[in-house]
Amino acid sequence: LKLNFNLNPNKNHKVVFGFNSILYQVDRGTKEPLTPESTISTLELGEEKGLESGIYISDDWRVSKKLTIYGGLRYNLFSSLGPQKVYQYHERLPMIPDNIQDTLFFDNNEFIKTSGGLDIRFAANYMINDDLSVKLSYNRLRQNIFMLSNTISVSPNFKWKLSDYNIKPSIGDQLSTGLFANILANRYEVSVEAYYKKVQNLLEIKDGEDLFLNKHVETSTLQGDLDAYGFEFMIKKLYGKLTGWVNYTYSKSSILVDSEFQENQINGGESYLSNYDKPHAANLVASYDFSRRFSMSGNVVYSTGRPITYPTGYYYWAGTRIINYSKRNEYRIPDYFRIDLSLTLEGNLKKHKLAHGSWTLSVYNLLGRKNAYSVYYKRVEESIKAYKLSIFGAPLVSLTYNIKLGNYEN
Repeated sequence: LKLNFNLNPNKNHKVVFGFNSILYQVDRGTKEPLTPESTISTLELGEEKGLESGIYISDDWRVSKKLTIYGGLRYNLFSSLGPQKVYQYHERLPMIPDNIQDTLFFDNNEFIKTSGGLDIRFAANYMINDDLSVKLSYNRLRQNIFMLSNTISVSPNFKWKLSDYNIKPSIGDQLSTGLFANILANRYEVSVEAYYKKVQNLLEIKDGEDLFLNKHVETSTLQGDLDAYGFEFMIKKLYGKLTGWVNYTYSKSSILVDSEFQENQINGGESYLSNYDKPHAANLVASYDFSRRFSMSGNVVYSTGRPITYPTGYYYWAGTRIINYSKRNEYRIPDYFRIDLSLTLEGNLKKHKLAHGSWTLSVYNLLGRKNAYSVYYKRVEESIKAYKLSIFGAPLVSLTYNIKLGNYEN
């Protein structure tokens, strides 16, 4: 539900205010026997509900011809709702099933726990001259829904989770700045941007935990802090037979989950790379017009492989073989690299006709590179072997005929 108002008191101000409310409903999962003879018992985890509401106001203020400021405030209020069975844990002990002190029961749509806070948005753009500008922005946002995943699985198991009685909402602060320029008679656009981001109460999965039909998600997760920073450089060519852009991004992100209790630590209380840490990423997109009817375009994509936790060996304990893993996200899957190419042949360029057609021949993954989507492991006799899972590990060729109704110039 959303109600939005726009107010323009004068030509230099654009004010937006209103409120919104979102109802989240998450099916936590059900396990049922396949046949009546099955020994599996039915397990229903039920539904998780939450209500997120907020009131907000923002102003787009043109201070002068050179300076524009945008500011916004939003008060965010989130409530977890019943029906739900909630476990209370000892405040000064790790959140594990053995430390459950009490069980609380909430009726349908009864408020379980409510938390709130102020979201902030600020941005300023200053035009140094007609071809050069600088931007600065700051944002603070609260997040009440999380996506948890087991990153070492061949088929990652994603699970949605709302903040609740035991899990706090995450709070993110981001500061960014950038310089933007048009050069060589506006034929090129150049930009350089940098950012720093800090997230509190980021939800992470404990080592060795399984989220599949987990009754106590809060005992399988921990909350920590994320630090991320980076910069991006981009240059874009706007005119001529050859057009396109190239950019390069360097970024780093790490997570720290520490506690006085060993059970509440990840990676021994040391910081580790986040699942999406990819320090180097580069993209090239280009198009070349050989004539008015024939053109070629392509793109090149490269990025550092994402972090992963590898099994490094195994040992025996009381006659049972146990796999030993590396530190959290200590290694990486292979780097990603892909080239795509397409050729386009336009139909005749008559100005007045009913429809205009064109043929496009494209090749996705021109080199047939088998980029690893994930790496998984299988026990083969007395050893553990690694396998790479590739998606579209061969060139994909397609031929398309496009029809555009109306005159070619339109």
